[in-house]
Amino acid sequence: MGGGVTVQPGESGGWRAFLDPANRRAIIFCALITTGPVLYGYDGTYFTSLLAETAFKRDYGYQITNSDGSIGYEYSAANQSLWTSIIQVGEVVGALAAGFLGDWGGRKGAILAAITLVTIGITIQIAYASSATLTVGRLVIGLGVGVISNAVPLYLSEIPPAAVRASLVSSWQLMLAIGQVIGACVGYGSESLLTSAAYRIPMGINYLWVLLIAIALLVVPESPRWLLYKGKEDKCRRALNKIHGGTDMRETLVQEQLAILHKSKEDEHEKSDGAKSSWSDLIMDKVERRKFIACVGILISQQISGVQFIFSYTTTFFELVGIDDAFTITIVVDCIEVAGVLCAYVIVDRIGRRPLLLWGGFSMMIFLLVVGALGAVAGWKDFSDYFAAHQAQASCVAAFICLYVFAFNLTWGVLAWVVASELSTGRNRQKIMAVGTACFWVTAWATTFTLPYLFNQSEAGLGPMIGFIYGFGAMLTLVFVYFYIPETQGRTLEEINFYWQAGIPVRQWISYDPATVVARDDKKAARQGVSHHVENAADIADPVANGEARMKRFDSL
Repeated sequence: MGGGVTVQPGESGGWRAFLDPANRRAIIFCALITTGPVLYGYDGTYFTSLLAETAFKRDYGYQITNSDGSIGYEYSAANQSLWTSIIQVGEVVGALAAGFLGDWGGRKGAILAAITLVTIGITIQIAYASSATLTVGRLVIGLGVGVISNAVPLYLSEIPPAAVRASLVSSWQLMLAIGQVIGACVGYGSESLLTSAAYRIPMGINYLWVLLIAIALLVVPESPRWLLYKGKEDKCRRALNKIHGGTDMRETLVQEQLAILHKSKEDEHEKSDGAKSSWSDLIMDKVERRKFIACVGILISQQISGVQFIFSYTTTFFELVGIDDAFTITIVVDCIEVAGVLCAYVIVDRIGRRPLLLWGGFSMMIFLLVVGALGAVAGWKDFSDYFAAHQAQASCVAAFICLYVFAFNLTWGVLAWVVASELSTGRNRQKIMAVGTACFWVTAWATTFTLPYLFNQSEAGLGPMIGFIYGFGAMLTLVFVYFYIPETQGRTLEEINFYWQAGIPVRQWISYDPATVVARDDKKAARQGVSHHVENAADIADPVANGEARMKRFDSL
């Protein structure tokens, strides 16, 4: 993380921080790297549209005779589940592999490996139209997306200052939503094509995102934090110089930032008795375990409210509940996602993480329960016929889905990644995020794979009544956030790590003064005759003042 704006704990930067020349390059570098989530968002929605295309059904499905005697095409629920969920299998493996790739090659090295995998996967898909190549290609693309989902949020949280960090990490969800809109529009545009171009063109557009990410990697610096933790101080200094270039205070900011990173590393080394990064720490070390549970829990919570059924099956869902022109509605839903994220930019650094997560989760729960209730009125297995005859109720389902999408992207869509990247601090940062993103993709896969079996009339036939299932999931997320997620608004990553190590209860983070903890430790050390926190006798006489002085190192990020 390499910023130079002074932000006191609890203070938000607002739009002024975006206009500060000291932050300009950090913002530009983050903007360049956010092509990564565009790839992820695009792949989900363009493929959703492919599932409803005649050319795709013809080449990947089987022939059927419709009730009016005409010839049509369909594919089994098993194949539909496999094609849509296999990418999540790859994403799980890719997210775990990112832990090793990121530790070894840094954030940029991990992203480079990711776009290489995505390029291979795209080529396999386009080369030959068969269920086998489609499955393998999507699996390999999933590997790349899994690595991106780990490396990009970490990069976005480590480059900018605290004043704009939440907004820039939130850009993950914004660019993902923009990718979804592009994917939906491409699917709509290719719907009428009756040749293999109907699906090969949307698949091939993925090459564009790969190219843009590759160009960005030539421009952006490596994470200074990763470089310093790897003992590459000279390269860390060069990266900081690049981030702070264009301002008259560059040398001061670089020296200040280096001092902060060194001090944070030394403090953690002292607290952990010199222990190095280790996978076993995630379970055995009390402090690291708290970070691990918070990171994994917030990312799983984002998924158990059922957003994947919107992300992966929007067009199919609206078709089955009798909505006319489902392709157009899909584009509308994706535009609502973008609107929600843009609104989140205005409030995410003003209101705080916990209030938004709690109120957003509550709203999502209500909207999903209403969808479930409308499905219950329509009936089990027969919901398509009911909604075909009752367009007002079908429109009502669509409206509450849109409200759910807006609430999700306003709150959980942006904040889950922000909070996860903020709370996974310290020496095991890469490993915690690797397991967290892997669990995220496992949950996404489970949701995507089971949805056709729960929703489709030929299977369980729940239809919109799945809103009851995901509404219950949203309720569980409220409980988790209330008891386990602290408020991190305005805190630097170093300060967040300090809070974890000090054992501050999560509901006290918003009002706790870190100088109190330092002063308490110094006073205890003074009584015991220990001098590792004390530099001279004057410090013992006024431990609070000493603690405040030591905590100034957090204020410059």
